[in-house]
Amino acid sequence: MNPPLLSARESAALNISRTALLALWQGRDKRLDPMDALLVATIIQANVDAATSGLDEQVAFGPIDRPPPDQARRRVSISRIADSLDLRFETVRRRVNRLKDRGVIVSDAAGVIVPESYFHTPDNAATVMGIDALAAHIYWRLVDLGYFDDRPLPPPPYHPPEHPYRAVARYFMSYALRLGGEMRLLCVDYMNLLLVLHLSHLNTAGLGDGRGDAATAHPDGPVIDDSRKMPISVARLARETGVPFETTRRRLSRLAEQDLCRLVEGGYIMPARTILTFAQTLAPINEMNLIRLYRNCALVGAVAGWEARGAVSKAS
Repeated sequence: MNPPLLSARESAALNISRTALLALWQGRDKRLDPMDALLVATIIQANVDAATSGLDEQVAFGPIDRPPPDQARRRVSISRIADSLDLRFETVRRRVNRLKDRGVIVSDAAGVIVPESYFHTPDNAATVMGIDALAAHIYWRLVDLGYFDDRPLPPPPYHPPEHPYRAVARYFMSYALRLGGEMRLLCVDYMNLLLVLHLSHLNTAGLGDGRGDAATAHPDGPVIDDSRKMPISVARLARETGVPFETTRRRLSRLAEQDLCRLVEGGYIMPARTILTFAQTLAPINEMNLIRLYRNCALVGAVAGWEARGAVSKAS
């Protein structure tokens, strides 16, 4: 059976979502390598799922100075973390022990937890506010595409006196982990995903969000044609991702054998045909999760806050 057709709006939304994942990775705690950052984000989400399962709880624990307390957090087992990320148990156990030694997490017989003290730091507050700013930026890019024109977001039942920064961060990280997990399935593992995301972004940097212009669309669908892409060298990709040169070279070579990237004069590109295949698989998942993300942000009053800020900015 042929994959479903991809619309220009779906393609543009995926392009924006790729930018969001890369921005989250760039904004991570720089003390953590990419895999440790992924583990910490997964543990945090698992810890607070029960404590923030309803809208009332999201609003209550939304302000920047009000993360869920330790007694409300639920510990998560190493095996559950490994299963959710499709990683080997021993790999997760070893990294968890290292994070425990560094004071990032606490573990006991009941499982692991990122303690409340981790969230009462200037660095964490800056990270959470940065995620809110990213969520707002992505919202306005989607608005410019007319993304919500035929599916308007609901009015907020709440008008909290403080902006729900932490609620937005939780919703946005949940979205990123779901989309990243789906993308990872197409790339074999998370290290390949990191390389592929960066490569495809660098190939088309500066070409904009639109995918409906016939001059920039591939004949088989609304993606950028290979002839318009900038090849990226192994050295540059290694610098951009922080992955060692030899690891980057070896992985790109394997990805090229699987036709997930292609070596051309000047470096590597992600072929349009491969991107289109990925996009056709991911588009319906991304559509559902993007709408869920911004509906939730609207319900806790975040979208109203962004729009108020935007109105003030335009007025000044």
